[in-house]
Amino acid sequence: MADQATVSTRARVEAIYAAYLGGDMPFVMDALADDVRWVSGEEACAPWCGARVGRDGVAAYFAALAAECEILDYRIGQVIVDGDNAAVTATVRARFHRSGIEQVLDKVDVLRLRDGQVAEFREYYDTSAIAAACAA
Repeated sequence: MADQATVSTRARVEAIYAAYLGGDMPFVMDALADDVRWVSGEEACAPWCGARVGRDGVAAYFAALAAECEILDYRIGQVIVDGDNAAVTATVRARFHRSGIEQVLDKVDVLRLRDGQVAEFREYYDTSAIAAACAA
């Protein structure tokens, strides 16, 4: 039987992703700890890549992402939870504005929650494919 932290974390993570998929960005931003550490890809990969801290940093991440590409489809695969930690697999289809390239990428997000808020977020994906799409 899962412990209470695992059950709570699963429910919270599923709610955050449902809000993201539904376009409810205020809910997503409110789910972040004030000092959230958000890491995407490798620093030189794309304008949104690298480490950011705090809600303002995450807002800048989403703005940089939207400036480069449009997310056409985002499908959740598995949600794996242990205590305050979660991993979420997903498949994302995006179109890059400058090149018109459309890509389908598999990714994994790793989250750590603290008091029900996302304290750490790190996403992993094929950074070479992203760099190529951004450079084209």
